[in-house]
Amino acid sequence: MTINDGIRFVFDNCSSDEMGVMMVNSIGSTSMSGGDEKTNIITSKSPFKETHDLHYVSYDEPLQFTIILLKTDETYINADDERRIKKWLCKKTWGWLQIDQDDLSDVFYQVLIHSPEKINIGAYSGGLQFTVQSNCHHAWSRLYKKVYKTASGTLNVNLNFNFDYDEYILYPQLSIKSLSPTAQNITIKNNTTNETLSISGCTLNEEILIDCKTDQLKSSTNRVLLNSWNKNMISMIEGVNQFTLTGDFQVEISYRLPIRVGG
Repeated sequence: MTINDGIRFVFDNCSSDEMGVMMVNSIGSTSMSGGDEKTNIITSKSPFKETHDLHYVSYDEPLQFTIILLKTDETYINADDERRIKKWLCKKTWGWLQIDQDDLSDVFYQVLIHSPEKINIGAYSGGLQFTVQSNCHHAWSRLYKKVYKTASGTLNVNLNFNFDYDEYILYPQLSIKSLSPTAQNITIKNNTTNETLSISGCTLNEEILIDCKTDQLKSSTNRVLLNSWNKNMISMIEGVNQFTLTGDFQVEISYRLPIRVGG
């Protein structure tokens, strides 16, 4: 059994090299299958019109594909190998999958790997095939982190984005650290979208974690932020986003970009 098209990969922060396996395109008549985005175009038509009205485009199915694994030492997969590999890959929570390939170097899939099947060669198990299901209809970029610290109470920042999807809205995660010796108000405004996020009563070295997609906030002091927060979040759109930071604080902005590739 010769591996002539092996591909390395990383799943859940563990490399395939550590596990002694590689992805291959095929074993005999069994081959990996790919997937791509599937869209559902919603339209309606009046009997008095020739054209259809477009309401929206829906991505109803997540990205799904199959992978085939062989051992790198070219030996057959025994029962101990099978248990070890399944424990690594078949989890009950989403994990990050990265393929070690030049054109996929900045592409990450957030996936569940399931439905393992043996691929036999003669009387022996030559490999294992798995189904991979993503959490959405596309892949993701690496995690970007940008850190800014205000000076003299105000800082203006520009962030420029180029998305793979038109009209895409990006919701970041924020990690704010208050640097004022006295209680203060902290404000982050995206002037481009006219969105303002503000939190009052922030104390020295208090750290506040904000998920703008889920509207979740948490303070390191365990104070209830509901009455201190203005109930707004910020988002980013394609092009230049002009931010104004007001207060004495440091903020880390974290996000992943959508990557429009199949599996």
